[in-house]
Amino acid sequence: MSQYPAAMPNYPVINFLLRHGHRFALAVALLPAIAGLYLGFTGWGWPFAVGGAVTGAVLYVLAKSYVELVAIIADMLLPK
Repeated sequence: MSQYPAAMPNYPVINFLLRHGHRFALAVALLPAIAGLYLGFTGWGWPFAVGGAVTGAVLYVLAKSYVELVAIIADMLLPK
């Protein structure tokens, strides 16, 4: 048995989401919205633009709730 205490675990992805979670959710939401607009304006039709906007909105809600869950879990379980 070692005489030194075990090192605290490091969770870089959790730390990234805690620091940049809102921007992460925005980026996840904007990608399909921009792709849908691009497809809509390049001749694929307006349903692709609407579909991209709807997909972006749904992904924003999902990503933001995931970031909030990670923040709650990190606050309760990870040592400070």
